[in-house]
Amino acid sequence: MNRRDRAVTPVVSTILMVAIVVVLAATISVFFFGATENLNEPAPIVGQTSGEFEPGADAQRVRITHIAGESVPAKELEIVVRASGPDVDTEARLVNLPEFDEEKDPENIISYFYKEIESNDPNTWGVGDTIQFEINVGGADFREPPRGSNPDADELTVLIVHTPSRAVIVRKTFTP
Repeated sequence: MNRRDRAVTPVVSTILMVAIVVVLAATISVFFFGATENLNEPAPIVGQTSGEFEPGADAQRVRITHIAGESVPAKELEIVVRASGPDVDTEARLVNLPEFDEEKDPENIISYFYKEIESNDPNTWGVGDTIQFEINVGGADFREPPRGSNPDADELTVLIVHTPSRAVIVRKTFTP
């Protein structure tokens, strides 16, 4: 054998050894630093929803209906309600569904008397199911013109958040 043929083997073996060390180092670092622990589960896909907001004399009813997509366990949902306008800029959250506990807010925009998931199984929000609640006119008045000293509001935004993935799966904005 001549000298030129023998030089190929050390070069190839060196490249292979470096590749093995790099792969081993990457594997160990993923295990050591726990990079896989921070991965969120993907959010369910709620393909289509319909929303309606009915401002009225005593009740300002919000209804969001699941039309198509995956069912979501109610305990994995949080509803964020934002009212804004010339006299109001506030937010409330409905948590711990399906019991509808509220994170108390000073403006009290969610009515405490009418909140539910209209469904055959209130523990799941799936196709054909409706989440509904009322906006307190004393917290945000969407009627034209607002009555008395009620704060004038002109835009209502409802976000439905999948809490394990922290993803907004539904966003509805109403401007009555």
